[in-house]
Amino acid sequence: MPTAYQIVEAIAKSQEDSRELQRSQQMQRLFLDQGPFCAYIKDEQSRMLYYNQELQSRFLVDSQEWLGKADSEFLPDPEDARRVMENDQLVLKTLRPLKLIEEVKMPGNNQLCYWLSSKFTFSDGTTGDRRIGGISIDITESIEAQRSLTELNRQLEEKTLKLEAKKRELIYLSDMADMLYSCESEDELYKVIALTCSQLFPNMNGCIFKIANSKNYVQMNSFWGNERTSKEIFSLSECWALRRGKVNILSPHNSGLICNHLIEPVSGTHLCVPLFGQGELVGILHIYAPEEISPEAQQITEIIARTLAIALNNLSIKQRLTYDSLRDGMTQLFNQNYLQTMMEQRLAEAERSGQPLSVIFLDIDNFKSYNSRYGHLTANIVLQRLAKLLLKSIRSFDIACRWGGEEFVIVMPNMTLENLRKRVEQLRIDVQQMQLRDGDRILEGITASFGIAVSEPGITVKDFLNRANQAMLEAKRTGKNRVIEYVNNYY
Repeated sequence: MPTAYQIVEAIAKSQEDSRELQRSQQMQRLFLDQGPFCAYIKDEQSRMLYYNQELQSRFLVDSQEWLGKADSEFLPDPEDARRVMENDQLVLKTLRPLKLIEEVKMPGNNQLCYWLSSKFTFSDGTTGDRRIGGISIDITESIEAQRSLTELNRQLEEKTLKLEAKKRELIYLSDMADMLYSCESEDELYKVIALTCSQLFPNMNGCIFKIANSKNYVQMNSFWGNERTSKEIFSLSECWALRRGKVNILSPHNSGLICNHLIEPVSGTHLCVPLFGQGELVGILHIYAPEEISPEAQQITEIIARTLAIALNNLSIKQRLTYDSLRDGMTQLFNQNYLQTMMEQRLAEAERSGQPLSVIFLDIDNFKSYNSRYGHLTANIVLQRLAKLLLKSIRSFDIACRWGGEEFVIVMPNMTLENLRKRVEQLRIDVQQMQLRDGDRILEGITASFGIAVSEPGITVKDFLNRANQAMLEAKRTGKNRVIEYVNNYY
């Protein structure tokens, strides 16, 4: 039997253990109630058995209001309650802890909050029943910050893509300007514009129309894309951009004027931009898109049209200057500089192909006395008339040149010596029989002396021309008005 002392000592120890248990329970309660997290305990039907002060303050409830209730009875959104209950049942079924992010609308303002939750199961030591425990931390600020960062990244990526698109546009437009500057014909200009537009607007179709020289109709000069939405030839009155000299746009959101050159049924967006060359309306740039054309694309199209107009002006000036620099002002035949340049090329072609190249040197007989008799103005008429005869007598790929004064040179490739003799003899006769007039006055006819030479491998332009010139001088010396062929004994 225990002694009275042992009994007293056992009672004292039991009381101390009870006090220790109470202190431990108080510490646990203080931890749960004063911690910066939401804590709760539920039964197997997800009914609330306990929830701490943080949860009470978050949802503005007292310590008894939710006891015995399921989430569907106090959460404002039924869908939120269903998801929470499904998670509770998953923990009970698997008997394994579950970590997840839960979305819950707060009562009163329906503000969406995000909780990082950890759920687990344990047994009630008193009843042996299974319980669901949970601890949740509010991570709404972190989620919103992450979403803000994601949105900023999206906006940054979008701006980066726009900047890259702008960079490509600038590169295409810069390349277009460089290529337009190097073009030597209108067809090349139109091809450059077609290439640039297909690069800038890959999902659009387009074409360039040029007003005919007669000003009676408009004709398509260039086309890109896979769908034609306009007539190829139409009158100026069928396009509002041509009629008004202003941009005309027709789109689903811009019910503008419908141009009659569009092919029925008209759909999508049509943009007609007028082209001006040397201040004069010369055509239109037409763009078609199945959807709306953005203001940026419209602005780029107008820039392209203006650049094309400038290129047309520059090309016209360039061609005029080139023509003037290569032609003799009086006769409009090629001049001496052009002939010498082209003869180098023609000699190289002749040597590579093995075909002969012929040169004809002719000089009007007694032209100084003719000039003294009729005067310079009338003599110039004779030079112009002879130039027209030479152009009429040669082939399209032959070159006729005024060498200087009353001297002329003709270059003829790919012609046998026999045919050359016949051609030049006929030309001598044509010159002799040419009827000359100065208004109503009939002028005295002229004759010319001709020297001809055929190329040899390795001959220079200078030696080649000298041979033909020597033959012409021999024709002069031996009676004029005749054709002499160069032979080696002229040295």
